[in-house]
Amino acid sequence: MTWLLVVLALAAVGKTGASFDADTHVLEARGVAVADPRAPSADIARVKAERQARADATGRLRRALSALGHHDDPTALLDKATTKTLDYGADGSVSVVLSMSTTGLTLEVPKAKKAR
Repeated sequence: MTWLLVVLALAAVGKTGASFDADTHVLEARGVAVADPRAPSADIARVKAERQARADATGRLRRALSALGHHDDPTALLDKATTKTLDYGADGSVSVVLSMSTTGLTLEVPKAKKAR
């Protein structure tokens, strides 16, 4: 029965673009952003792209927390998210993976739908 609950939680979180490891209580999300082609160099384009990639990943974490039943304001939790990976493209694009612990949070696992 426990594995069914974990599978249901993963399915709900998967639709948000995040991943949830119920064993380690870790929620992760990847955010990506392309470089601004009008920027004079890739280094300058990276500044805006990194900000956009972090906002993308944070939005995914926010939706994942909601899908897991956390209905309180997650702003304080999201501020504690750590950067797991940060990759810079040669053209100024950025990919970031944010990770956060869900230890201590009361999360609701979606209930299984009854077959008709």
